[in-house]
Amino acid sequence: MLTDKVYSDLKKKILSLSLKPGSPLSFSALKPLYRVSISPIRDALKALESEGLVEIKPQSGTFVSLIDLEKVRDERFSRLYLELGAIENAGKNGFGDELASEWERLLDDQKAAYSCRNTGKFLELDDSMHSLFFKKCNHIQVFESMKNSSGNYHRIRMVSYLFDDILQNILVQHQGLLDAIRTGNPDAVIALDRKHISKIETETSDYQKAFPEYFKK
Repeated sequence: MLTDKVYSDLKKKILSLSLKPGSPLSFSALKPLYRVSISPIRDALKALESEGLVEIKPQSGTFVSLIDLEKVRDERFSRLYLELGAIENAGKNGFGDELASEWERLLDDQKAAYSCRNTGKFLELDDSMHSLFFKKCNHIQVFESMKNSSGNYHRIRMVSYLFDDILQNILVQHQGLLDAIRTGNPDAVIALDRKHISKIETETSDYQKAFPEYFKK
């Protein structure tokens, strides 16, 4: 469907920050871009509005929504506790060599993405690594559903990747998680993952100072 095409492309651009928070989304600009009538564009924008990624302001226009820190907290909370539960379940009988090997492979790819500063690929690999816990306990759909409903959390992670020290720290933490996975001790992995996912709370003020125009006041 035309609506799906417009929706998917706009969502990808919003989540990648190609369309920055606050950017206008006018029909006059979008219609020639997608070569469709107004109807599919309007339907796509309404769908994105329902996900909190677009704000439609009567008499003012349509805009990419600013990052809402309250929603970031809620989405991060869901991510944290669903993932900790997945780790506990995945590690009941040990994580296994396959999970550790796949994590290591993805980490090597993430290091390569860091080297060329491909932040989109970096985040994709990040999600692929963490999804391994959900795959291991046969709950990958839980991860996908959580990921698809976490637009604000996704975008603040993309903002964090604009800081080189954050990227380096993530690689160090992912190596630490790999080492813990190899021990087969779920409690050790849970402790590291809790710290890993929660760190964004202490860093948020730095992101706001650097990019105040991106955030809802």
